[in-house]
Amino acid sequence: MTWDIIGQERAIAVLRRAVEDESRLSHAYLFAGPEHVGKATAARRFAQALNCEADGDRPCGECRTCRLIAEDKYADVEFVGVGGICEETEHRDHSADGSRDIRICQIRRLQKVVSRAPFEARYRVIIIDPADALTQDAANAFLKTLEEPPPSVVLVLITAREAALRETVRSRCRRVGFSGVPRAQIEAALQERWQAEPELASRLARLAQGRLGWAVAALEDERLLIDRDEVIDEIETLLAGGDEERFGYAASLGARYPRDPATVRSSLAVWEAWWGDVLLVAAGQESLAAETERLDTLRSHAAQYGVAGAVTALNAVADARRHLEEHASPTLALEVMLLELPRAGARAGS
Repeated sequence: MTWDIIGQERAIAVLRRAVEDESRLSHAYLFAGPEHVGKATAARRFAQALNCEADGDRPCGECRTCRLIAEDKYADVEFVGVGGICEETEHRDHSADGSRDIRICQIRRLQKVVSRAPFEARYRVIIIDPADALTQDAANAFLKTLEEPPPSVVLVLITAREAALRETVRSRCRRVGFSGVPRAQIEAALQERWQAEPELASRLARLAQGRLGWAVAALEDERLLIDRDEVIDEIETLLAGGDEERFGYAASLGARYPRDPATVRSSLAVWEAWWGDVLLVAAGQESLAAETERLDTLRSHAAQYGVAGAVTALNAVADARRHLEEHASPTLALEVMLLELPRAGARAGS
């Protein structure tokens, strides 16, 4: 099996060297890069490689240890995430309470786990995903463990929002950077590994924006493309409408955020991608746009809003995403975004 991760050769080379020469092995790693580019898969492969029973290339993917890690059944490899378990009698499993954070009680449990010797592994591997979900109290409690874990423990923190992590956390980890996968590699992988039809593979590779994981998910679940098209339809309707429509949309999306933040973030990612395409067309780079099926509409928006209007919109969306990460009122953050968008008939900068 080896690592079997597409488009992340530099990151995998760093991890492979640490496996082959344990003097290079760090006690804590930060896997940083965009969503859906292979960070979590690489963390699992890293855990397999560190504990693989094979004599040759590791991970082999076939030994008992590799198979158990792949199935999340290996006692010495643990994923810690939002909604995880702790040892507090009042709330042992936060998946039941709508938690959006990794809490201090989860970290206290984790500290007990890492203080014990591994059951059978060479290395106990703890994978925290997403690390930016650590509350301030949880991050503070985690610092000493992060700085001086037992020698048999390797910690892997995963984030797509590196700036949201405290510097005291980042500085205690060895950073391994992950990047977007080139469009050509995504298209080829979809056809060769997932047997996608060439036309669909080409479209998904364009829309993925370097996120191979998203492209594969969209290939397997057509609802993702349907949802994306619905968001773009909403964008066009809102741009043509007035404040009432914009406030209504903000209220609807804001009310959804506490119970389903992932969907709201996905919607904002579509907003960002759409305005990125408008910017490309307005700047004369039409061939680089992802939504080639809607080029006529993109040309219309590019002519109406221009480069300045597209930049204003992109800044508004980026600010909304940042405010949501900072736990601002979701409805207020989205209202501000929508009010800052350029208006139909008013070309920005004119």
